[in-house]
Amino acid sequence: MLVMYGCFTVGKPDPEAVARVLAAAFGVSLRSVDVSLENEMGNRNWGATVSCDYAYLTGDLACNLSVYGADEVRPQPSEEELARALARGLGTVVLTSWGNMPWIRKVVTPQGGTTFARVEFLEGEGEGCLVTATETALAAFPQAVVEKFPEVVRGFPVATPLADGLLAGADRNSPAGDVRDLVWAWEALISRMAAHWSPSNWYGAAMYREDLENRDRLAAAVEALPADERAQAEAVVESLDGAFREGTADDGGRALAAALDSGTEGFASAPWYWRRRPVALPWETQE
Repeated sequence: MLVMYGCFTVGKPDPEAVARVLAAAFGVSLRSVDVSLENEMGNRNWGATVSCDYAYLTGDLACNLSVYGADEVRPQPSEEELARALARGLGTVVLTSWGNMPWIRKVVTPQGGTTFARVEFLEGEGEGCLVTATETALAAFPQAVVEKFPEVVRGFPVATPLADGLLAGADRNSPAGDVRDLVWAWEALISRMAAHWSPSNWYGAAMYREDLENRDRLAAAVEALPADERAQAEAVVESLDGAFREGTADDGGRALAAALDSGTEGFASAPWYWRRRPVALPWETQE
């Protein structure tokens, strides 16, 4: 059984240098490592416990590395640990997978810095990759737009213990299932706030507004539950509301209105949470 790692490099690495990095990262001898051009069959080290197929690309990324570690090699590095080792050892920017979105890649620099990139995969004769955007400006990608990625924030795992335990076994398409989903969204916002808006130290104002709109829907959804389920849901919501109050300050809705380029008139009659803002505004945080 093999553990597979996939990385892209900006520079075209020397295969011998790749082998040295892999030997150190996996804690094996250099003779236990094989680094071969993709589809090369004649000169491989078939007894290697760590192997790497490489392919040269066009576009912004010069090389694709597919690394395989045999199951008997223990312990094995995580994907990010291997990317850091390759970036440092090869002196080039390395992109590795992140989450379940193939168009989003985590970027590691030789100095150990990290950010995220949005990648477009080219097909046909010009097979390769274009880095169209990054969350932090990088000299390696001068043409890339610098912007924050909502899908990275939404895709980052957060702790939601109260939602996870609420109305266990409820059908997702039932009123109870709808309440559970909305409680999850409310708890996820509070967890993101407590974690200082990881992993990008940012959260868009439109995303924050969407969470408040979900909280509006949650109130109505809870009211539609049978009495016993409603009591359970109300207790959870009350606890989460308390945590939300602790992490926010009442400003009458001014900060959110300014970020959305709207007036505050509607906030006066809106539920209380619309008039509260995170203490540190995440949509103004860029680094």
